[in-house]
Amino acid sequence: MSVDDWSFRTAATDQARESWGRMLSTTHLPWDVRELCPDPQTGFAASVRRRHLADLVLVDCSCDPCSGVRRPYEISQTDGEYLVMLMTLSGRELVAQADQQSQLSPGSVVVWDSRTPAEFIVQEPLVKRSLLVPRAALGEIGTRGELMTGAVLDADAPAVGLLRCYLDGLSRTIDDLPLGAHPAARNATIELLAAALQSPVIARPISAVATRGAAEAFIERNLRERRLSPSVVAQGIGVSVRSLHRAFEDTGDTVAAFIRRLRLARARDDLMSGVPVSQVGRRWHYSDASHFSRSFKRHYGRSPSELIPTP
Repeated sequence: MSVDDWSFRTAATDQARESWGRMLSTTHLPWDVRELCPDPQTGFAASVRRRHLADLVLVDCSCDPCSGVRRPYEISQTDGEYLVMLMTLSGRELVAQADQQSQLSPGSVVVWDSRTPAEFIVQEPLVKRSLLVPRAALGEIGTRGELMTGAVLDADAPAVGLLRCYLDGLSRTIDDLPLGAHPAARNATIELLAAALQSPVIARPISAVATRGAAEAFIERNLRERRLSPSVVAQGIGVSVRSLHRAFEDTGDTVAAFIRRLRLARARDDLMSGVPVSQVGRRWHYSDASHFSRSFKRHYGRSPSELIPTP
């Protein structure tokens, strides 16, 4: 488990702005810190605790009043594309992205997209929790990955409450989590996120929705089969190949891409459990280790060896 801790307090405003900007950009995503409002007696203070869970990042943060922006330059400096869920634990903050402006208070939950300019204004000492999720990870959950972003979520919604309680528990226990539990914890986080942030159902023909659901279930059951292909899936669920492709195309996806994403996700789980890279590549039907490494890094932005747990 990778754990990073940062904290500082200083009465020197320029030094505080530089330190906070560097800390924020390192632990979250690149931001340009614009203004600070330090305490007249004690100066400006901030602290961050960052934990990695495979490709997910959980960040607990506290800071004094300040403001910052993400403009095209900061977006261009961001390595990868992320969905970021922000939970306010105490204090108040204003978050703006695109045409949405959200006033956050304790209990508020908002989701923002790393690809779009954004702005924040911390109005009083703030404690918050952020979950950074690569957009590629959402593809593992199929149609449930079509998530709503940019708006404050209903804090009283059961699924949002469940996610909040789960992240509270994860934050307390993640440092001591046994190696074998890492894949399950990571996947449970994605599943609960999908449940909490699911958009209203997009109107699609019932037959297409049923076909997509049946295909996803068949693929998950047969993912270890070397010859798994669109034609095999279509035959397995009793539809034509054309109907199968149409059910995926309705959501901007393909059958082959969905199979690749799931295989890479299972490979990631094996790596997190300590299975050697060469064995993982063979298990998930990659022709050689270099092909597996290239595909994995292209999808996750990290090589397979970077996910192997250290003793």
